[in-house]
Amino acid sequence: MGKYCLRVIKFSLCFFILLLALPFNIFNVQAQTVLGEATTFSENQKSLLVAKPAVVQVTNITTGNMILQASIANELNAPQLTGKSYEFVVGLSGSGFFITPDGYLITNGHVAKPEEDLVAYYAIVQNAEFMLKDAIYYVLETNYGYSPTEAELENAYQYALVNTYSGSYDVMVDQFYSIDYKGGNMVIDGLKNNAYIQTGSVSGTQKLVKEYGKAASLIDTSYEGDFNSKDLALLKVDGSNFPTIELGSFGNVQIGKEVFAIGYPALVESGTGVFTDTQSQLEPSITKGIISAKKTLVDGTEAFQTDAGITHGNSGGPVVDTEGKVIGVATWSFGDNPGGESFNFLISVEQIQALLSRNNITVSESISTSNWSEALDLFSEKCYTKAKAKFEDTKTLYADNVDIDDFISQCQTAIENGEDACQSKIGNWGYIAGGVCCVLLLIALIVILLLVFVVKKRKKTEQVEQKTGKA
Repeated sequence: MGKYCLRVIKFSLCFFILLLALPFNIFNVQAQTVLGEATTFSENQKSLLVAKPAVVQVTNITTGNMILQASIANELNAPQLTGKSYEFVVGLSGSGFFITPDGYLITNGHVAKPEEDLVAYYAIVQNAEFMLKDAIYYVLETNYGYSPTEAELENAYQYALVNTYSGSYDVMVDQFYSIDYKGGNMVIDGLKNNAYIQTGSVSGTQKLVKEYGKAASLIDTSYEGDFNSKDLALLKVDGSNFPTIELGSFGNVQIGKEVFAIGYPALVESGTGVFTDTQSQLEPSITKGIISAKKTLVDGTEAFQTDAGITHGNSGGPVVDTEGKVIGVATWSFGDNPGGESFNFLISVEQIQALLSRNNITVSESISTSNWSEALDLFSEKCYTKAKAKFEDTKTLYADNVDIDDFISQCQTAIENGEDACQSKIGNWGYIAGGVCCVLLLIALIVILLLVFVVKKRKKTEQVEQKTGKA
């Protein structure tokens, strides 16, 4: 019996060592499989990814009527055109960013409420041809009693364009604008501004902007059309769980500080259908630069100068630091002038805070943003199963995040390839726990066997003693 127990103890110890060694060997193999195979990103990249969904394209659709006065009607030899009204629809776009989950966002004043002169120029661009053709038609009909066909009217129009405006449509538009509109010969009536934001679909026509966008209400702007710190506007979109972006501090902005401008440059967006697929998602561009200088504006407030790429369409978009916090809003640029590409200006974050304070708006982080940030952390840690679940939860809150589907797809691929580091760790602890349970069972078995051995030995001793006593 003693030899049998000794064998059991030896076997149990060997099995115990094997069970302890097994899970650690598996852990080492799986760790080697996982390391270095997933895409990761730096803290700087992560901060930009967190900020990016909060940036939207802002499109302002301005409608109204351009009305011809008697002076220009007589100038065109067509007094019948006096009071003639020409409808126009002018669409101008910029950028903006959410600062509360319930839809408050910041943009430029000139994006939310375009200057009337600018609207008038584009209204003339739309209608100059129709104005001239109407004048030609009335001259022929009144003076010559002849109603031209469309082909004849087109030929007469081309003839007038060549002989009066050097054959240039732009020259005709410039003259109508600078002489007639500025001179009061044309006036705008019924001007209406309608702002929309787009967050995930390409946009072009008024119909597309309305169908794929969200209507935005103008809450506050002090914009007066000049170069000052008032070029800000507060808009409101109905909804919830909009992604948000954190505001930084004016005091932390130093000359030479690295910054990133996020927005929708018109030069890029106008390439939709030419350089990029018309069905592609609307995705903001990010350009890098530094704070080049601090400037004092004519109203006494401070603004920042940067060499980060900013152009038409970037207006109203955030410029963030390396932590993804807003330090300014893109506003003016000298990029249209030779050599002006690197001289761009930002309205200071202080002015954003003043605008919010005036309207009793408190900046707060959205749950969709916090979830998005957590999901990115899990992805970076290669916890793909958990990251995928968190990305999917985030998508249910805010589906217009243009990056989220790609991350979900990457997670799924990594899971299928067995690259989930956190799943491996959970599995290893399962092996360890199983091994410990087996060991405990073996120890219990050994104890039971020893107790049985001891009990039997005692009984045998007692039987011997009883026999000996009887003898």
